[in-house]
Amino acid sequence: MSNFWSSELGQLTGNAADAFTKTFKSIPSDTMAIAKIESMGYKEYNGEKYIQIDWLLMGGDFAGQHVFHKLYVFDRDGKRKHRFLNMLVLLYKLFEMQPESDMAPTDAELSKFKGKHAGIKIQETEPNEHGKVYNWVSEVYPAVDFKPATGKSIEPRAGVESAFSRNPRVTLDELESDLPF
Repeated sequence: MSNFWSSELGQLTGNAADAFTKTFKSIPSDTMAIAKIESMGYKEYNGEKYIQIDWLLMGGDFAGQHVFHKLYVFDRDGKRKHRFLNMLVLLYKLFEMQPESDMAPTDAELSKFKGKHAGIKIQETEPNEHGKVYNWVSEVYPAVDFKPATGKSIEPRAGVESAFSRNPRVTLDELESDLPF
């Protein structure tokens, strides 16, 4: 039986610093963290089915943040499908589990991964057209003897086109010289 008034992330203090929502930042590339699988199951987006793992970071600078790990095990691209199936096999081996059949795992089978701990390597995407950066899991390791470390954020690329780079700087003198009075 679990105690409602306990948390696996530490002691409950009731202090404002522990109770107020913090701003979540993108986790820097090459961050290594111990994480726990909160959930694992099938998702679908734009007609593409995949397995999604919700990893909860258990310590370090980003404790309590979630990183979603998508395994495109039904991908039409043979190379991508092969890599994602290998990641799924790696997870079965890492947690000393066996697939229940030669068919795709069921949601019930995937739910057995819940609560398992591992070391994960987190990466950042390049900024999209809106400047947003997302995290993804690139590697998974046994939690035993895993060394957490915070990585470095991706720096914006030099030469990014913007309104400032497309338009020359106009000085106040140039603006005043155009006034008819």
